[in-house]
Amino acid sequence: MMSAGLVAEIELPERAGEAEPAILDLAHLRRYTLDDMPLQREILGLFRDQVLETVAKLRASCDDKPAWAMAAHTLKGSARCVGAFRLGRAAERAERNSQTAEARAWSAEQVAEAAIVTLAHLR
Repeated sequence: MMSAGLVAEIELPERAGEAEPAILDLAHLRRYTLDDMPLQREILGLFRDQVLETVAKLRASCDDKPAWAMAAHTLKGSARCVGAFRLGRAAERAERNSQTAEARAWSAEQVAEAAIVTLAHLR
């Protein structure tokens, strides 16, 4: 369990006055896929698999900063592409908050929580 002091050191403040981004912006996905429903289903299926794989990589590679950073960056980009903006923001915060193995472990869990919420909206 992490101490409150350590959490305070690694938490990143939210931008003042900024609204929480959408969990899943389907209008964005429709624009991205030119409203092609079979393509949307395929992309979301691939995205679901990638989220599960990437979160596992984040959790497993806390001691390997380059691998961890690549996983966070990949997840940030793919989440934004499909309109999973809350997960994208969590991955962005994780990417910036990667100075120590402890910070990476904490950030990986924050991303995992955002991933659970996002995946629940894909069903």
